[in-house]
Amino acid sequence: MDVNASTLNQYTFCPRSIYLSRVLKIKARPTEEQTRGLVGHAVRKELSMRQARLLGRIHHPDELEILLLQELEQIMQDFPHIYKNMLKGVNYERFIPDIKTEVLNEIGTISTKLGLLVEEIGIEKALKLITPWRVEYYIKSDQLAITGRVDKVMLEDTYIPIEIKTGQPSDGIWKGDRLQTCAYAMLLEDKFNLKDPIPYGFVEYTRIQERRPIMTTEKLRREVIDTRDAIIEILQGKIPDIGPSATDKKCKSCGYKEICYEI
Repeated sequence: MDVNASTLNQYTFCPRSIYLSRVLKIKARPTEEQTRGLVGHAVRKELSMRQARLLGRIHHPDELEILLLQELEQIMQDFPHIYKNMLKGVNYERFIPDIKTEVLNEIGTISTKLGLLVEEIGIEKALKLITPWRVEYYIKSDQLAITGRVDKVMLEDTYIPIEIKTGQPSDGIWKGDRLQTCAYAMLLEDKFNLKDPIPYGFVEYTRIQERRPIMTTEKLRREVIDTRDAIIEILQGKIPDIGPSATDKKCKSCGYKEICYEI
């Protein structure tokens, strides 16, 4: 029984949602907040994935903002087709104007930070720094009993996993994001039979054009394994208790909130 790396993240948010969705096969109706988040994630992720291509087309940093604005227009046309399965049955159209306005405001930050990088190290080195070796890279490990699809893999002295996050960043890094990124590092180590451990990965926050490092310590690796085991117990039928955060806003916006307390 394999556990997806993204489910490690889901476990830290709400173990009970894993039981409801994976064991009882209950399909939650997306809340308004979740639908908006889904659309925003798709648009911002596409913009992040296309930055290296845009950077390869410029001769001067001043060109970046115009190209990013043009690319956003193209993304608004493309993403319903790229994310067709994810958006199936979701009434997302009414969120498009607001999402577009938000991303338009973020493009200034993106172009400024990319421009400063180009000015500091030059276009060629900047392009090498932000161009991934692979995107949406699927890995499966029978030994770890974990699978995952890494948003970006950079190839430097070793393979470096990058997980894209499109929501509002916190002051630090959420535990679930740490577990997910560490799991990707472990999967890459197993995939390529690396002698030395991958020392770190990154969480990339698209709204602020920032990558924050996650050190793949022994403690964090142990937490990945422990969380995997806890998820397997749930998949085998163990019903998780309602956690202490059951009254906070994440439960209020959950598509399972009505049925959760009935179990």
